[in-house]
Amino acid sequence: MSSGRMPVLTAPQAAELALDAQTLERLTGGTWIGTERQVVIRGAAIDSRAVTHGCLFACLAGARVDGHDYAATAVGDGAALVLASRAVNVPVPVVLVSDVAVALAAIAGEFRRRYDPSCTWIGIGGANGKTTTKELIAAACVAAAPERVHATRGNLNNHLGVPLTVLATPPGMRYCVIELGANHPGEVTALAAVAKPQVGVVVSIGPEHLEGFGDLAGVARAECELFAALPPQAPALVGLTGMAEHVAAHGTTVAALLDIIRISATGRSLVLIGGEGAGHVPVNGTLKAEAIEAQLDGVPVHMPLLGQHNLANATLAYRTAVAAGIAPAIARDGLRRVRPVAGRLVPRHVGAHLILDDSYNANPASMAAGLAVLAQQSGQRVAVLGAMGELGDASDAAHARVGALAASHGLPLITVGAAAQRIGEGYRSAGGSAWNHASDHAGAVALVRGVLAQGPSTVLVKASRSAALDQVVRGLLEGVQS
Repeated sequence: MSSGRMPVLTAPQAAELALDAQTLERLTGGTWIGTERQVVIRGAAIDSRAVTHGCLFACLAGARVDGHDYAATAVGDGAALVLASRAVNVPVPVVLVSDVAVALAAIAGEFRRRYDPSCTWIGIGGANGKTTTKELIAAACVAAAPERVHATRGNLNNHLGVPLTVLATPPGMRYCVIELGANHPGEVTALAAVAKPQVGVVVSIGPEHLEGFGDLAGVARAECELFAALPPQAPALVGLTGMAEHVAAHGTTVAALLDIIRISATGRSLVLIGGEGAGHVPVNGTLKAEAIEAQLDGVPVHMPLLGQHNLANATLAYRTAVAAGIAPAIARDGLRRVRPVAGRLVPRHVGAHLILDDSYNANPASMAAGLAVLAQQSGQRVAVLGAMGELGDASDAAHARVGALAASHGLPLITVGAAAQRIGEGYRSAGGSAWNHASDHAGAVALVRGVLAQGPSTVLVKASRSAALDQVVRGLLEGVQS
């Protein structure tokens, strides 16, 4: 049974954290219940199936499942401490708190405060590309310190994932690479208070979560909250590639966004990657059919990634690694070992066809990047697009612009689901003449198979996670014949 739907990162080898009753009550504002007055924990879990010996178990009450109902199971499987918002009957110490998630973050922050100061902590935020850039930075770190790098697994980057990731840190790490996700102002500040990064990276500024951020300037302010958490003069890196493409549609200018970035990074060592301007680090390299070759300080580095945006991500990751004290040659060697992240523009060969699986998530900027990659492919191509979520009042216009962009590239279009029809309408209004719509995943698979039957093809599949277009990818991989 589970106390939540979110994947959980726990590690049997997590470093120990010794806590007494007084410290826990001070950190959490809660009440210690138990005869023992101190406890040692190793890692944390919010899912009773993920409990490891000695971990903290946090009882989260969800809409469908209440973790309090599984506290006894968790303790039976080895949990040494329970965080709860109501009484539970278990033979280990319990801390009763008003908000379990907030208390979990406070304990993780204390773990981070006590962690070996020789470890460098790198925090990664931004509108697009966080997970891929995190993997790139982690690869460079691994090249410098094999088996001494801890990084966010998958995209455990929210108010639960960041504390779990921090508490799962094994002892003796040299680098910790922590992804920080946000959908409203103040969230990056809260997450950075847990991770306490010494190097800050904002991968990109683009239209994302506009329901929470309001507009593009709001995105810039919220993502750059990361820099306020950095020590004075610490490296603060920002990726600017693609930012200029969105300013006109969102009522701002590049200069205005740069002002926000610079003000946010006051007192830190700001490094601007891409874009135009004196002092910006250029993004140089070559785009190939199924790879990029980045020029990093004049040295070519081949990586099996796709698109100009990943060329920018690789440049940003390299500069971050060097800023963190890694020798340039070692950082480049690490980047050469990178592999694509599942669901993020991964090329999948099926017979004579190429499926570009970018189904994990989407916003207007990442849609533009995916369409640009598809447009660079030779032969027959088709874009299979679903809806983008959390765009608020800008949603209709943003979807229409994606459709118009597909038309400008001359790409045939298949939209999936009612919420994606606005993409098709924008496509048609911009002169696109090859639009088909599927109401569900099965219909989309059938339409794509009709295209593939005409000859070797490249298919981009992309949407926000809520559209679940990974099911379309799965259907194509299972059913397409060469």
